[in-house]
Amino acid sequence: MSRQRKVKTTPSRKSRHSPAQIIALAALGIGAVLIVGLVILAQVTGKGPTTVAASDDVLALGAEVYGNTCAACHGENGEGYGIPQAPALNETEHAWHHPDGQIQEIIKNGGKVMPPLGDQLTDGEIVAVIRYIQTWWRPDQLRQQQARSLQYPLQ
Repeated sequence: MSRQRKVKTTPSRKSRHSPAQIIALAALGIGAVLIVGLVILAQVTGKGPTTVAASDDVLALGAEVYGNTCAACHGENGEGYGIPQAPALNETEHAWHHPDGQIQEIIKNGGKVMPPLGDQLTDGEIVAVIRYIQTWWRPDQLRQQQARSLQYPLQ
């Protein structure tokens, strides 16, 4: 006589996430790892953008908006101190240390002394001004700034 052994089975546990959510979470994780890797690679190898990634039209708009809105305080060429507390935005000071998203936030919402300009400028004009300012930075400064911007990008 053969005896069959009964195997206890437990009910399968259902995942709390749908397959689409699992795929989305995996993609986010992979994307985060890639971004961190690119930041590290750009900083270690010195590779990265050395010119501003913007069309001539965007840069022209940025120059126009900068001239009408920013130059009185920050200087015609970003040299700063048109008013005592307005820093240089060109390569001579620290503006290039700030990631794109932070610069965008400061322009929109203001800073310690800077007034908020979010009601005066469109999102496109703000991005254009940021890209225009970046044309004043040295290639190594832009490369480092863009690496930081991977973690705090434009919104």
